[in-house]
Amino acid sequence: MQACKTCVNRYPPYYHREEGTKKKSKFKLNALVHSVAHAPTSATKGSFLDTTLDDYISTHDVSSYSLLRVARYALPYLSAQYHQHTTERSTASSSSSSITALTYLGSTKVVPNYNIMGSAKSSLENIAHTLAYELGSSPHSVRVNCVSAGPISTLASRGIVNLGDMKKDVEERSMLRRNVTGEEVGNVVAFLAGEESGGVTGQTIFVDGGYGVMGG
Repeated sequence: MQACKTCVNRYPPYYHREEGTKKKSKFKLNALVHSVAHAPTSATKGSFLDTTLDDYISTHDVSSYSLLRVARYALPYLSAQYHQHTTERSTASSSSSSITALTYLGSTKVVPNYNIMGSAKSSLENIAHTLAYELGSSPHSVRVNCVSAGPISTLASRGIVNLGDMKKDVEERSMLRRNVTGEEVGNVVAFLAGEESGGVTGQTIFVDGGYGVMGG
């Protein structure tokens, strides 16, 4: 994240460096996906009550505040106003770009050993919903949504102590009686990035086989 921040600070949005002069960039974005999360090992093991301020700040900085950071730097390239300056597109629906953030059920439910990541994901979702409100209308017309995926084995999720137990519980209790795949999650993210979802914003869409709505 620090490398990206440094790069963007050196080369401000809208412009790029070329032989020591500023020149208008033709680069534009139709979609941005936020799929980064991290918590120090000390914050995911042991008692949630013992979470230190440093671990709290570090987890929220990477896992939730980073959405604000990347949205701020990407907005000039996502904004309908910028697209209209660089293309023939003019209608709000056709120029609507999107931001999608990956979240998890632990944002609203207690998940054993998920600890500080639960509050970070809750923060992430609130940031996404607020950005959807702030960026949805003219001149930006940017849609912002969250996708709440079931437990999937990824590099980040391997740090969760009881990931295997979480996946087993999904297999036993979800409506589909199985875990979802990364491809299924990706398909929904791709849908939210496309014009077919032009009227969808400010939502958290669950891709968890129906696990999230089951009773205890």
